[in-house]
Amino acid sequence: MKKLLPLLFTLISLISYSQNAEKEINEQVWKPFTQAIMNHNVELFISLHSKDLVRAERDGKRVLSYDQYKTGMEQGWPKWKESNKKNNIQYTFELRFLERISNENQAFEVGYFKNESINPAGEKRIGYGQFHVTLRKENGVWKILVDSDSNNGKTITEEMFQAARPIE
Repeated sequence: MKKLLPLLFTLISLISYSQNAEKEINEQVWKPFTQAIMNHNVELFISLHSKDLVRAERDGKRVLSYDQYKTGMEQGWPKWKESNKKNNIQYTFELRFLERISNENQAFEVGYFKNESINPAGEKRIGYGQFHVTLRKENGVWKILVDSDSNNGKTITEEMFQAARPIE
């Protein structure tokens, strides 16, 4: 019993820390990330990434550095924003999680994302993807260090997406 008590306290501490890390990551990364995408805010979006970023676009079979990724966002997102505004498209983006593992300075997360566009006629276009992300705490703030995503051959369904955990 004496040996079990310290082990139990250690386990409780680890679970508690993991939950706190998730809350920090949600507030520092995922909530602003989602808002940045929906508002096409390139500056906010890029600020959530480490300068050491490795961006793996699995469907495009390419790996980008921070500078390459930033340049692509700066070139593409203003056009995307203008097109949505011009065509009166309502756009939403949502994340859900399959796995979240963290310690005090690093985290690995896997989940799904959902893109939804609705045109003025009410027609919806929905796309899903899966992400794998490694995060690192830099100067006390969580940043995305490795970001990889894929649509997995368009095999991800609404049911799979809904079965994953939402941001809490």
